[in-house]
Order: sequence, then structure tokens, then C-alpha cells
Amino acid sequence: MSKSVAANAGIRMSFKTKVMLLSLCLLIVPLVLFSYYSYGAMKTSIVQEQRESISSESAVLKDFVHENFQWVLSEAIVPLLSIRQTNEEQLFIVKKGINQAISFNDNDLIDIAESYILGAANSEKIQTFICKSSNPKEGLFLSEEVQDLLSAKVGTLNTKNLGDLIRERDFEMNKYYHYYFVHEKKHYLGSITRLNSDFVIVLFHDISSIRAEYDDNALEKAFALDLVGTISAINRIDPESTNIYVFTEERKSIIRKLSYKLPDTLKDEYLDKARTDEVWEGYLDSVNYAYIFFFKQTGWFFVYTINLSNSIHALNDSMSLIWGISVLLAVCCIFLCSWILAKPLGALTKIAKTAEYIERANLTDKAEIEKISEMLQFDSKDEIGNLAETLKEMSSSVSDKAIELLSANAQKRQLEGELNAAKEIQLGILPESLELREFSPLKISALQIPAKEVGGDLYDAISFDEDRVALVIGDVSDKGVPAALFMAMTVILIRECISLKMPVERIALELNKNLCLHNPNMMFVTLFVGILNKKSGELSYVNCGHCLPYIVKNGKTEVIEGLSGPAIGVAPGFEYRSFSVNVPAESNLIFYTDGVSEAQNSAQELYGETRLVEFLENVNEMDPAKICCRMMNELVLYRNKAPQSDDITILGVKI
Repeated sequence: MSKSVAANAGIRMSFKTKVMLLSLCLLIVPLVLFSYYSYGAMKTSIVQEQRESISSESAVLKDFVHENFQWVLSEAIVPLLSIRQTNEEQLFIVKKGINQAISFNDNDLIDIAESYILGAANSEKIQTFICKSSNPKEGLFLSEEVQDLLSAKVGTLNTKNLGDLIRERDFEMNKYYHYYFVHEKKHYLGSITRLNSDFVIVLFHDISSIRAEYDDNALEKAFALDLVGTISAINRIDPESTNIYVFTEERKSIIRKLSYKLPDTLKDEYLDKARTDEVWEGYLDSVNYAYIFFFKQTGWFFVYTINLSNSIHALNDSMSLIWGISVLLAVCCIFLCSWILAKPLGALTKIAKTAEYIERANLTDKAEIEKISEMLQFDSKDEIGNLAETLKEMSSSVSDKAIELLSANAQKRQLEGELNAAKEIQLGILPESLELREFSPLKISALQIPAKEVGGDLYDAISFDEDRVALVIGDVSDKGVPAALFMAMTVILIRECISLKMPVERIALELNKNLCLHNPNMMFVTLFVGILNKKSGELSYVNCGHCLPYIVKNGKTEVIEGLSGPAIGVAPGFEYRSFSVNVPAESNLIFYTDGVSEAQNSAQELYGETRLVEFLENVNEMDPAKICCRMMNELVLYRNKAPQSDDITILGVKI
């Protein structure tokens, strides 16, 4: 008694828990999921916004540094500013004149214009010339002196020369680029602009007299002071969130303040990456994101960092409130469901007890069905009443189905016995063994796997006379028992015709006549009948719509062509034509049904004759039994888990 009560209580609590969990899923889970994904989306958006901000601001900082140092001269020096402006104006005139000359498509006029324009642009302190972007040593006005200038070094701290700069830098069409060059103790202000897609114009201005007033590091020091002032001002805006660090390769800070000490999480591998690729971007730790670039001309690292924790903390505070509301709603939902489910649980417990009884009851006994109906009597017209009524009807229906199933199982066992008998009869019709003395010296082997219990494929090897052997393979159009019966009739007729020593075309004619006479289901059989001379290797044959067989020797295949006519049983009175082919010694004849070439894998792709030929050309066996076995294994591997769609038969003969 106590056991039964405990079981009922267990059922009640289990059902109640499931319903409450369902209500939680329907109400709370969508809110929780929405909160979770909203949190993830907002967090991703905040982080992405901060990352894009630091990337764009760092790019501005990088451009600022490169613009001021691309020619390593302070723009505060008025004479050099004037020279730079003059260079741009002169390059504009040269570029415009040469482009106008090119537009006339007259080579002589182009040569004259280039000589006049470039010649007028040159003086004692100025050298103007045109270089090819891909190969700077090719161009115009490239005298030995000018070619020597291609080796001029860019700045005082750079290892690149002018030639390297022209090859590597992608100069924009309408911009002017200014660099500081050193060559043979002379200093130059070099200005470059693109002429067209293939050439650039270079103007070298000797500034040795101006440069002599400064030491090699004076301009860099002046720029460093300006840069330190700018960065210090930026760092003071929000020192807890965003900071910029500038330091040398020895990790010596350019900005001499303890508050800007380098982060401990700044690893050497990040600096090595920035030194190699000039830029590194990523997380220094879980909350600090950084953008690092390396400036080769000064050997400085610029590190721009941003702390994402403040933004994420603010988001977490908002989400805590949302989670609190979700938990409160969950508690209310649990109590509401518990109150609603109190009354229906008694009825459901009774239904559950009845279901347990049904599990143990003998549903083929009508008395048991009546007892179950009494247990499921409910006055309720709601869903629980409908459930009880449905269970009552189901019990009655299951009882009827169980009786029918017992009868069907008995019929199935009887049918299986009949199919097994049919299979044994069919196997008895096919040759029991092909290793007969009268076939010597031929070696004959065959394999067959039906798609169902019985199949419609056939094969045979029959001694025709002392020197000849008849070889037969065929495929009936259907599967199962009808195909097996049609196949049996075909084999019996073939053996009768061969016993009468009929030629192959006569065998096809007689088979077609007899099978067309009594064929209400319009079945047919594709058939290959050949008579092989064991001594000469001559094979006379008819091919009635069957797959073309192959001769295999020394890794090469030859198809036995020639179709004698349609399949047997299709066209009454058709006159079939015979063919003949000589089969060389030490070769194999391979016959097969379309279950081989039309085998399908899981993607419903056919095995195909191309794969079959490749297999036969790569097989190293000469024994037909091994060839048949390997071919069958090949088909099993190709099909993998796909079901067999047709009967498979393989017949091999070694000459």
C-alpha cells in the first residue's frame, strides 16, 4: 500500500515539475535568451566601437608621425618650406607639359617636349628626371650622375635608398611626396609625384648649405618635443581609460612621466610583430586593447591603449537589474503553475495508473478491454476527459490490431518460408560449380548478390561440345519472385537450345519466340550468349541489349562491341545477328549485369563504366575468382551505407 502511494506521489510530482518547467520555458527562457543575446550584442557593439575608435585615432597618429618625418625636416624651417613649395610647383609644370605632349601621340614631339621641359627644370642645384616604377634605372634624363642618385639614402636613420623607395611605395597620382636624402656628404630635399601608371617624376634639390646649420639629430629632437607635448595633452584627458606611450627599442620612454609607465602585459612578441609588420593590434589582457606601430626612421614604438572595463562594468550593472526581474518573474510563475495544476493532478494520476495496467494487460482478451473502459470513466469534458476517452478507444483499437498482427505474423512466417524455398530453387537452377573438368583449360568463376530474397539475374556455363563452351549472362527487367520465375524459364530454354547445338543467333531467335508467346506482364531479359572455342579463342556471340563485356590483358581493356538486337521478349519475330571476336591467350573475359555499372553511393552517383574500366586496368590478378571477388568488394566500398538498388552478377573467364 505504501509502495503504491509513493509511486503515485512520484508520478504527481514528476508531471507537475515538467509542466512548471514548461511554463518557465514559455515565459522566462525567451526573456533570459533575449537578455543574454542583448547583453552579448551590446557588449560586442561597445567593444567594436572602442576598437574602431582606437584604430582610427591610432591611424591619425601614425599618419601625423609619418607626415612630419617622411622627409625628416621640421616644417618650422622657413627656407625649406619655400623649397618644398617651389618643388611642387615645378613638378606640376613638368608633369602637365609632358602629359600634354603625350596626348598628341607623336613620339618626336614627345622627345622634344621632354628634352625641353626637363632640361629647363635642371640647374646647378636641381636634378629632374623620370623613372619607371618597376625598374627605376629605366626612364628619361638618367645620366650617370642621376643614376648614382638612385642610391641616395632616405634620411639619416633609414637603410632604404631612392631606388627602393620608388619600387616599394605606391605613390598616388595627384599627391606630392617629400623626403630628405643623404648622398656623398650632400643633403637633398627630394620631391616625387606620379606621372602615370608606369612612371614617376623625381626632383632633387641640393640643400646642403641649409642643412649644415643643424646637427643630424636637431630636427628629430625638435619634433620629439612637439610630439611629447601633444601626446601628454591627450593622455591627461582620461588617463584611466586611454593612453599613448612612445618608447625606444630598449623600452626607454620618450614621455618622462611615471604615470605613463609601460603596461606589464606588453609582451616582446607584440613588439616583434609590430617591428616586422609595422603594426600590431589586439588585446594586451582581458580589458586593455592596444594598437602598436613601429616607426623605423626613429626606432620608436607608439602604443595606443584603451581600457574597456568601465564601459563593460556599466553594461553589467544594467544587466543585473534585468536578471533580477527575470528571477522574480520565475518565482511567481512557479507558484501560479502549482496552484493551477492542483485539481487536474488527481485525474491524471488515475489515468497514469490505468496506463500502467494497460501495459501489463492481455489486450487480446475482450474482458480486459471492458475492465480498462470502466477504469477510464470520467465526467470531465475538458482535455483530461478527452485524454481518458482517447486512451479507452486506443485500448480497443490496439486490441483489434494485436489480433490482426498475430495473424499477419503467422502469414509473414509462412511467406518467408515460401521465399526461402524459392531462393533455394533459384540457386538450384544456377550452376552449382563452374570448376568442371570439361571446361579445362578455361577457368570460370561467378558471383551473384540479389537485391531481394530472390533476383532476376542469371548466368551459366555449359559444355557445347569437346572444344567449345557456352557462356550465358542475363538480367530480367523486374526483381523479386516474378523476375525469379522469368529467369528460371529463360535458363531452362537456353539449356534446351544449347543441348540441341543451336548457333547463338538461333538460340536468341528461339528464346525470343517462346518468351513473347506467354508474357502478360510484358517482362523481358537482356542477354549475352557466347560460344567460346577453348583452343582458338574465337568467341561467337549475340548481345541482346545487355551490358558490353570486356577483354582484359596486361592492364589494358578492350570492349566487346556489337549489339545483336533488343532485349529478349520485346520484339516478336526479330532476327538477331551474331558476331565473332578472337580472345587472345592469357586474358580474362569479364561479363556483368547493370547492377555493377549502376550501383549508387549515398549521393546517388552511379559507379559507371569509367570507374569499372579503371578498376579492370589496375587489377593485377589473373584468376577470375579473385577478380570477381575484388570487383564485388569495390562495389561494396563505393556504395558505403547506400542500399543495393539492383541485382549484381559478375562472370569471369580466363583463357
